[in-house]
Amino acid sequence: MVTIQAIPALQHTLALANQYLRAGDAEAADAALAPLLERFADDPRLLHVAGLVRMHQQRFEEAARQFEKARAANPREAVLAFSHGTALRWLERHGEAIEAFKHAIALKPDYAEAYYEAGTTLQQLGEQGQAEAIFRQWLQNLPDNARAKLALGEVLLATQRPKEAEPLLREALQQDVPPQMRAILHRSLGLALYRQGKDQEALENYDKSAAINPELVTDASRAEILQKLKRYDDAAELSSGLIARDPANPQWHQFHNDLMYRLGRDDYLKSYDRAPKTVGLLLSKAHFLSHEKRGEEAHRVYREALRLDPDNKIAAIGVGNTLKMMKRHGEAQKVLDGLLTRHGDEPDLLSCAAEAAISAGDAGKAAALCERSVALAPNDQVALAILGTAWRMLEDERDEVLNGYDSLIQIYDLDPPKGFSDMESFNAELNAWLERAHPATREYLEQSLRNGTQTPNKLFGVGHDLVERLQIRIREAVGRYIAGMKADDKHPFLARRARNFDYTGSWSSRLRDCGFHTNHVHPEGWISSCYYVALPPAVEDAQGRQGWIKFGEPALDVTLKDPIRRAIQPRPGRLVLFPSYMWHGTIPFRDAHPRTTIAFDVVPKD
Repeated sequence: MVTIQAIPALQHTLALANQYLRAGDAEAADAALAPLLERFADDPRLLHVAGLVRMHQQRFEEAARQFEKARAANPREAVLAFSHGTALRWLERHGEAIEAFKHAIALKPDYAEAYYEAGTTLQQLGEQGQAEAIFRQWLQNLPDNARAKLALGEVLLATQRPKEAEPLLREALQQDVPPQMRAILHRSLGLALYRQGKDQEALENYDKSAAINPELVTDASRAEILQKLKRYDDAAELSSGLIARDPANPQWHQFHNDLMYRLGRDDYLKSYDRAPKTVGLLLSKAHFLSHEKRGEEAHRVYREALRLDPDNKIAAIGVGNTLKMMKRHGEAQKVLDGLLTRHGDEPDLLSCAAEAAISAGDAGKAAALCERSVALAPNDQVALAILGTAWRMLEDERDEVLNGYDSLIQIYDLDPPKGFSDMESFNAELNAWLERAHPATREYLEQSLRNGTQTPNKLFGVGHDLVERLQIRIREAVGRYIAGMKADDKHPFLARRARNFDYTGSWSSRLRDCGFHTNHVHPEGWISSCYYVALPPAVEDAQGRQGWIKFGEPALDVTLKDPIRRAIQPRPGRLVLFPSYMWHGTIPFRDAHPRTTIAFDVVPKD
């Protein structure tokens, strides 16, 4: 093979082409290379630069072919494998890209960019474990690389291990890094601290990140932490600023108005009136109006969105749902049935149509729609809830089989956690901590509770000692509950039985005088729960069943002879477990003492 060193013209052309690429002129680089491509078709360096030109021209398929030829010509050159991997990644041939990056690493163990690209590609595929292994290998070979520490820290955050991420991110911040990376490191460290409940220190790191790089997402995180710290005026100022800086973004309007609602501020929903009338913003405003059951207003806004975008499915569903809310059931069915005709069977749409049908009194149609939905999405908790209600209206015994009011609702009076002799003293300490953790606002609009508060973040897994001790007892009870399930592959609840499980959510609710939970289900769960921490004396009212948890009464516009199928009296230290698709709520109570609970959802884990 003729070497580059022996041919000054080729060496000059490659230098010229690289110069053109650095200047952003890919066409000139292409023209400079063209005369030599046939003459030196097997030269790896020429093929590599030609591939880089194709990358700049976004001709990724051709670039990948050039890099592949270059690698064949010189299989020991790491940069050729790296460039090939980059082209393959652009082509979304992720598996091949990862192999190319790994080959580059094998050839050059200190190849930082190859580690980064291999790991981030694995993350894109959801392979967090493999990405972690790559980043750990990177740190092993380059122990002082701050970017490697950041990459590994972010994988640890993504896999819910903030305590492990924290020291890595702190180490990286001690190094001399560019300002942009320092801003990212502070933001990631802030998240690691926030997830461990270290709110004040988390805020300080987010503030430092914002001072270097004032991004909107950073300010949103700052506003969230300020709310946890009960600095609501500061949070409101930041959320207003998000809208001022990006007035057409529905995300910031949603964030701001959610806070305005919980604070009871006059500014609630007014940001939409000052913003452009876009479909996204109209849908966002209608979302709030719908959750407040302001049917006529929400209907008008959905109609306006539909006029701007006649094919918008979300707006059309909103029109149908608000018609149902206004008890115009025939019109609602017509709209939703028309959507099914145009869009086909989609689980969410089938559930909406089923709710309209059952509200109109057509339980048979509702059952058929839900059966179609469950065939597509067997774990659709909303469809299963409506299906059970439809069967109940039809006096179909399958409702009893599905819901198992006597068998699938189980009560566990937990033993005191380690270090406590009785549940009374444990719950007293836990309740004192929860009282500080609850926000000083009203409830979130989308939540089921009324006249109360709910903690905004997960309780489990953040390292709080009392919660961790309780979680041990809860895990034991859930294990017994699962072990006691009958084997039944045809039952939508029992068929999911698995030895291991994870939590998809965990939170605390605190109801005040006249508080209650509306009837609802948990769409993201398999097993749902309620653990009682502190209770008002009113729950002793066995006749009125004040503050009791109730099962079976649907959140649907239907009439049932005996809507509540079972009610359970709360007791401090008592845990109630039940299927997530089962309708449940709380009977209101009159008492000055609050009702404090912890709830969580469980899903099977392979």
